[in-house]
Amino acid sequence: MPTRSSSTINNGSRTRPRQVAATNSVIIRSFNEYAFSQNLEDGTDEHWEARRRFISQEVRSRFTRVFGADVNSLEGWKKLCKTVLGSAKGKKAINLDELTTIRQCKAKLQNSFVNLIDLVEYAQNGNVLPRRLVFESAEALAEYTKEETKFFPKEDAKLVPLLKRFLIAVFAY
Repeated sequence: MPTRSSSTINNGSRTRPRQVAATNSVIIRSFNEYAFSQNLEDGTDEHWEARRRFISQEVRSRFTRVFGADVNSLEGWKKLCKTVLGSAKGKKAINLDELTTIRQCKAKLQNSFVNLIDLVEYAQNGNVLPRRLVFESAEALAEYTKEETKFFPKEDAKLVPLLKRFLIAVFAY
């Protein structure tokens, strides 16, 4: 679990205790700042719904900017391969020039599972995902996603078809 520390945060005239999750995610930190500015209490239904909407919008927007939304774009698939597998060795190692079809890209990405928040944050900065963030099973990714509380609402992927390739049912594991 991410480390949590309790602190008192002063928001204008109100001071209240606040659970602050330790995270290196820009998207989650941005939501935490937004939630504080809106006086959303941690753990409430209102907080979780706002978090779901915020993260969904950020991930979809960033994903589309970097990879596009067209599931038939070879360029988008190549960018995905580079971001997900750029640090891979052996059979998973990639040479983008050798990837001439979407089918080849999909084959390279098979059995590579990544958290969508991590994917867009690394890609947006022009970086490849470190190998420790590319999982070989949906179960391993689900465990990581729950530990880090980096959830993306599955139903929202329909708005960006290229995103659907990366979805897993986190709570099925």
